[in-house]
Amino acid sequence: MTEAATLPESFWRSLRHLNQYRLFLAFSMTIGVWAFPQYAPIAEDHIQLFLASGVLYGTAAILLSGMERMRQIAFNKQLYAQVGVDVIAISWLMHLSSGIAGGLGLLLILPVAAAGMLPSIRIVLAVASLATLVMLFEQAWRALGSELGLGGFVRTGLLSMGLFVVALLSHVLAKGARSAAEFAGEKAQLAEQLARINARVIQELPFGVLVVDRTGRILLANSQAEEQLRGQFHTECTLDRCSPPLAELWAGWRRAGRVPSHPFQVTREGSRLRARFIELEPEREAGAIVVIEDVTELEAEAQRMKLAALGRLTANLAHEIRNPLSAVNHAAQLLKEEADAEVRARLCKIIEDNAHRLNWLVDDVLSLNRRDRLNCEDLLAAEIIPAFVDEFRRNEGVPEGAIQVEIEPDSGFCFDRLHLQQILWNLCRNAWRYCRKQTGSIRISVRHYEQGADLDIFNDGPPVGAELQLHLFEPFYTTDQKGSGLGLYISRELAEANQAQLRYVDRADGALFRLSCPRSIC
Repeated sequence: MTEAATLPESFWRSLRHLNQYRLFLAFSMTIGVWAFPQYAPIAEDHIQLFLASGVLYGTAAILLSGMERMRQIAFNKQLYAQVGVDVIAISWLMHLSSGIAGGLGLLLILPVAAAGMLPSIRIVLAVASLATLVMLFEQAWRALGSELGLGGFVRTGLLSMGLFVVALLSHVLAKGARSAAEFAGEKAQLAEQLARINARVIQELPFGVLVVDRTGRILLANSQAEEQLRGQFHTECTLDRCSPPLAELWAGWRRAGRVPSHPFQVTREGSRLRARFIELEPEREAGAIVVIEDVTELEAEAQRMKLAALGRLTANLAHEIRNPLSAVNHAAQLLKEEADAEVRARLCKIIEDNAHRLNWLVDDVLSLNRRDRLNCEDLLAAEIIPAFVDEFRRNEGVPEGAIQVEIEPDSGFCFDRLHLQQILWNLCRNAWRYCRKQTGSIRISVRHYEQGADLDIFNDGPPVGAELQLHLFEPFYTTDQKGSGLGLYISRELAEANQAQLRYVDRADGALFRLSCPRSIC
């Protein structure tokens, strides 16, 4: 790390102020002695030499000031030069006047304090020692020429002690400032490095990313976003000018906090895009990160998967229909040939059971066809669950008390009402089929969390084995000969259509199915 990067700017400002002080000092002393020589504590034969020295000191101050402004020479070297010039010039001017008694020795405090900005404590103490030696030699020189008392040496000693104290204090303060500057420089370098990494990562992302401020002005855009939106974005570009369709979504998100789920297109022939907005701060007024995904390929892949699943479903459905039809056909043939009333009744029962099974298959397939017909609304669990339980008990002949309900206050779902009833019906029918049929054999509980709720349906029957869990939600998979094998499959499809998740929770004391709804409010 270079000196310019680690050195506090305050050091350069201090150097500039020292130059300004030096210029003022040199020219004010020179002009003062020239204008009022009778008041100056200088011998008459030293006046001209003092004036010449003052002019020379001022000239040096001008040169040093120019060096500081250009900053072509290292800070420490400039500081060495300035402190050296000050100590020499002030010592010489003090010698030409009345020495320590004249008060010019106090002027050495400032250059000694400036020397505290040097990194080495030895050099700082050396400067203070040099100034002390100069004053001691000056005092000794004058003591040799006259009968001076000890008062001059006492003043010199006190001033010397002051110089050392000032030097040490200024060095400690400067060291702290230098350490803070180095720390800030390291943090700035790290921040710059992280910024470069972030920019590189953003550019390499497979989807488009925009950063916009609260006015919609684009602050950052990666190449994917420019390609998707077919534009070259700069700092003055706004969403209104660069992408009106995206600007409409942005305005809607700022108003309502949500974005329509349907994709948008930049041009009629362009790709289908979907945008997500992530707020930069909790308040949406601060701007957002816009994530733009090309869903053209995803939709095509989803369509291919849907067609493949439909093909498998059709094949399974044909197989499931063929079995009861064969049984009906065979029973009908036997019925024609059989005269015994008891046998004829048994054959009619076979025909009736298989007809019911075919009817269940048709109903289940029709339920599956309704998965895309969404009419989501805010449903309060405390209202819809008890009403469903009453209806289920009446239709299935479940005794009172067999189903227990536990609902946390203010629990709710954003769900299609018919879809939720269909899911509850399938799960509770399975639960009643396999439970012990005692009081509290089925427990329906609803627990809410920050943005959604979990609906649990538990029965005290045998838990589902590990191998069976792998096939629970597959179509036409059943362990009950009277079942269609579509109940759990349809329930999961309806849950996913409502952006919810249906899963089996493994427990040792029974079977638990959990419907997790991520949204409590539509």
